[in-house]
Amino acid sequence: MPRFFLFVLLLTAIFVVGIGTMVRLFLNLFKLFWRTGSRPQQTTQAPPSSARPEKKAERMLPCATCGVHVPESEGVKSVGQFFCCEAHRAGRAPDAPRGTAQSDE
Repeated sequence: MPRFFLFVLLLTAIFVVGIGTMVRLFLNLFKLFWRTGSRPQQTTQAPPSSARPEKKAERMLPCATCGVHVPESEGVKSVGQFFCCEAHRAGRAPDAPRGTAQSDE
């Protein structure tokens, strides 16, 4: 029913003001929407910002073996020290200074 009403309204407007005026009106409306970037409301909208999980900044810690900074959640903690991976944790002597790994002799 609403489509039929709009169609009748359009035909009435064309009859009253003329086809040329209606064409110019539609072209000007199209140009206005095109220039301003406004578009008719889309059916799919982005979720509200509250629905998106917020990424919080994470603390970066240096590896006790190689010194590379790694996010705290991705590293390995052992005996009060932080390591970038399990291999560096396993290869490090507890009392060895930074930059030296335990040898496999």
